[in-house]
Amino acid sequence: MNVPRRYGGLRVLGTIFIVAGIVVLVLGLIGGLVLLTGNFWPGYNQGFNMIGWGPVILGLANGIPLIAFGALLRLLTDVEYSSRAAMQVAEQSRKSAEAAVKNSELLMKNTETLMRNTEAAVRNTETALKSIGSALAPAAATVSGATDAPKTE
Repeated sequence: MNVPRRYGGLRVLGTIFIVAGIVVLVLGLIGGLVLLTGNFWPGYNQGFNMIGWGPVILGLANGIPLIAFGALLRLLTDVEYSSRAAMQVAEQSRKSAEAAVKNSELLMKNTETLMRNTEAAVRNTETALKSIGSALAPAAATVSGATDAPKTE
């Protein structure tokens, strides 16, 4: 199957969206976790810092849709490719079926010719056997008459 890929730009764009989504997701999660547990501002010594939930939520809210949209673009290009490949296989199957029909029609014609020739050969054989039988009838009568004659001694 020789189906070229099309829409390479959409595939690249989908990959870029997936990579960007992963980067945004990872940075949001790491940044949020660092802010949740870290000591980065004066006045916040240690402990749980609620400001860290912002980057986590933003990372999830922006990263997941980017990944999903990139995957959707790649999926659509793959569906288009699979559809064209299936069409090519269907076309090859149609051509094979047409060739098979032509071959079977030719085979039927050859079989009919063979049957006619066989019937003619059978008729010729029957005629030959009848003519041989009629040619051998006088000889058979002579032989039959010779065996039926009384024996003289």
